[in-house]
Amino acid sequence: MSKVYTYLSSLPDEQKKWFVPVFGTIERFYTVVYLIIRNEHATEQDRLDYFEERLQVIREVKNRVEKLVNTYGLDGKEVVADIAGDYFEDFVNYKELETDLTNEEFINMIQRISKLT
Repeated sequence: MSKVYTYLSSLPDEQKKWFVPVFGTIERFYTVVYLIIRNEHATEQDRLDYFEERLQVIREVKNRVEKLVNTYGLDGKEVVADIAGDYFEDFVNYKELETDLTNEEFINMIQRISKLT
């Protein structure tokens, strides 16, 4: 388990409850941010049609997550950066995040984030 995941899991229940309306659990929050970072990285690497527009949208969502986490009393930029560090560590070690989050659930959470911030 990563340091940031351990940190998030050890937050007081009072702070954890803020994650519930959008993400359900701390684990889901971590997974969503991890997948946002993975999508940003893949888009940067692949450079398919309209990649600049896609990157702009992904980065806007990432910024919204950072701002949302700030409202929870945490440093959103730092939390997202630490999760990004976990992703890149996995990437260089050819590891995949194991998750039961479906694409539909991921998209729904991104839509919720977009509406809240």
